Amino acid sequence: MALRVSRASAPEPVRAWTLPSGVHVSLLRDGDGKHFAQRSVTAHLVGRLPNGCIFESTEGKGGDPMAMVLSKGAVIPGMDLAMQELTLGSIAEIRIPSELAYGKKGIPRIVPPDCELIFEVHILEADGVLCAKDQCDRLPPAAVPEIGPNDFHHPWWLARVELPSPPLYYLNFCAQTAKERTPVLLENARSVARRSSSELTNFDVGTAEEPFIITDAQSEWRARGVWNLQWFKDHLGDKRQLLKWLGPVFTRQESLWEAPVYETSVKDYINYMEDLEKKDPDCEEHNAAQCPRLYLNGWPAFAQLPWLRGYVLPDGATTPAASMQGIEDLNSLLIRESEALRESLLEGLTARGSYQPPDKEEQTQKLENEDWDLTKIFMSPKGAITRLHYDNGGAHAWLSQVQGRKMFVCFAPSDGEHLHPFEGDEGLLNGSWLDPLDPEVFKKWPDAKKATPYVAVVEAGETIVAPKGWWHYAVSLDSSVTIMRNFYSTSNQWDLIRRKDGGLANAIATHVLRKQPKLKNQPDSVINEIATKTVLKLRETFVENRQKLVAE
Repeated sequence: MALRVSRASAPEPVRAWTLPSGVHVSLLRDGDGKHFAQRSVTAHLVGRLPNGCIFESTEGKGGDPMAMVLSKGAVIPGMDLAMQELTLGSIAEIRIPSELAYGKKGIPRIVPPDCELIFEVHILEADGVLCAKDQCDRLPPAAVPEIGPNDFHHPWWLARVELPSPPLYYLNFCAQTAKERTPVLLENARSVARRSSSELTNFDVGTAEEPFIITDAQSEWRARGVWNLQWFKDHLGDKRQLLKWLGPVFTRQESLWEAPVYETSVKDYINYMEDLEKKDPDCEEHNAAQCPRLYLNGWPAFAQLPWLRGYVLPDGATTPAASMQGIEDLNSLLIRESEALRESLLEGLTARGSYQPPDKEEQTQKLENEDWDLTKIFMSPKGAITRLHYDNGGAHAWLSQVQGRKMFVCFAPSDGEHLHPFEGDEGLLNGSWLDPLDPEVFKKWPDAKKATPYVAVVEAGETIVAPKGWWHYAVSLDSSVTIMRNFYSTSNQWDLIRRKDGGLANAIATHVLRKQPKLKNQPDSVINEIATKTVLKLRETFVENRQKLVAE
């Protein structure tokens, strides 16, 4: 019997009104009634399309409240008008007509043309005055009503978003799970080998011929045996996060409103995962429309919350490279080297005595956060899917299962041409619509017959390692917590170096060389070439010196 859906209703506003401009304001909680902002506002906000899909969220992205200057054209006109209607501490929903938002142009793939926008705002500061402590909290979630055994409750954060039809990826998973048979593409798949970390010593993953699984990589993690869904509810439950309909989102191929994004607290999301497990444990196809498998995908929690880092490190270790012992991980070294190169160039190219180096403590913290930003948390219910792709930036990846199992299907870089690839992010042909579980896979993607799939079920405590350019698809077989890291080794270090140096060369060209009198009238092409050659020459010196030190 299919589950019936019980949908939460919208919270009742304290009062609502429409401005002469057409901006509609629904006040969900009164502010202090005294401080109306005239010059500036600082607020947490969530921005939505009319279908409820998120396109902006300060807390969901782990950011600070947004600072807005008023009456200066610094924000969209409708937001400017609405902010001046609200007092300090207010929580409100604001509906802004298209002509007072992004108008006929919209924002490509994010906001459609002629689109009304919906913002939820929580005003924390008005004209420099901070809100009282008791007004800094969010609205409490609505109580969940009593529901019957065949009802599945959609809380307000979910109910307010128009659900697309169930993805065919998920329906294929449901069908294969029910039939308990091997998908046709995987009938002749190769298995992924398992290895112990004791077999690896500073191993360059780029020299591996195929992915592999490390069976004991978490043996020295504090997270092992401690991190489960209840732990995350207890310790991180109030953190706001964005949830995806499918991962990854192919931004060059899809519009945001086609693959919606949701926002809620970690606690509420985990509650939803647990409800799915209770009400639809077998991922039955007739429940697919009522039970979407939303994915908390790519949370940079270790960069945002430094106290978490020790949970994925052996005792005494501090850098994320130590998380996966035996694997060569040069991220920290390359990031620090790039910063040293930048400082050297800026000091050499600015007027004598005018260069002020950054504060060392702040610089160290910034570089550590940049390194940890490449280690992320994924959470997902059974049936949540990561579509076929390979990672950006020429990076290797490891994915470690803290809780639950995932099935991975991988293909070699040389098989990319057989996977009907399309342009994903960064202009790379690193995306594919191919579904390894589709029973009609060879009819829809005939070239896939020439590709060789590798398949693995990664158990809790195990880690799959995917070298640069390896394609991978994944589906959660249980409620799952995964730690993922992108990293660079000797074999692919120049992929990161080129990204870093390209940005540095542009900055040097724009902010240093262009201001030098003897180059003032030179065309951009000449300036850019000088900058690129200057950075490359210094970079080669850095790398040579590092290699000499290693050799010694």
